[in-house]
Amino acid sequence: MASRPDYGSASYGDAFSRINALVIVGEAMADRHFRRLAALLPQDREELRRLGAMEGRHAAGFVGCGRHLGVTPDLALARRLLAPLQQQFDACESEGDVVGCLTLQCLIIECFAVAAYRCYLPVADPYAAPITAAVLQDEDEHLGYGEQWLRQRLEAVREPLERCCRQAVPAALSLLQALQADLEAIAIAPLELIAEFVVCFQEALEAIGYMGLPE
Repeated sequence: MASRPDYGSASYGDAFSRINALVIVGEAMADRHFRRLAALLPQDREELRRLGAMEGRHAAGFVGCGRHLGVTPDLALARRLLAPLQQQFDACESEGDVVGCLTLQCLIIECFAVAAYRCYLPVADPYAAPITAAVLQDEDEHLGYGEQWLRQRLEAVREPLERCCRQAVPAALSLLQALQADLEAIAIAPLELIAEFVVCFQEALEAIGYMGLPE
C-alpha cells in the first residue's frame, strides 16, 4: 500500500495547488464537452446533458477538496496545460467530426481521469477519498457511453478515431511530464499513472471491438 503524504506540509499544499487545479479545470471542461456533444447528438441530448451535469458536480467537489486543505488552485496553469485538448475538441466540433469529439472526451479524457483517480484514491486525504471514489464510479459510466456509441459504428468510425488518438494521446501524456514532480509530491508514481492509463485505454478500445492501440 502506498505511504500517505503529510497533507499539512507546505510542499504537499504547493504541489496539490497544481494537481487540484488540473482536476477542477478538467472536470469543468468535460462538462462543457458533454453539453456541446448534446447539440451534436440531439437523439442523446438528455443523456449527454445528464453526464455533463455530473462533471460539473465533480468540479465543485474537487474545489471543496482544495478548500479543505487551504489550497488555492493554480487555475491559470491548468487552463494552459489543458489548452491543446480543448483546442482539438474545438477543431473537431467546427469540422462536424462527432467521432473525434466523442473519442477525445469519452475515451481519452475519461481514461485519463479514471487512471488518475485510481492512482490518487489510495493516497487521498480523508476528506477527498470518498469524493474521489464517487467520482471514479461516475467516470466509468461516462466511459461506457462512449464505448457503446463507438462500438455500434466501429467500421465507420475507425479512421477518425485513429486520427484523434494520434494527436490527443500524446497531449494527454504531456500533462504527466509537466506535473511529474507534483505527482510525486502527493505520492502518485508517474510511471504507475501512465501504466494505468494505457491499461484503461486498451480496455476501452477492446470494449468497442478495436484490438490493439492505434499507431
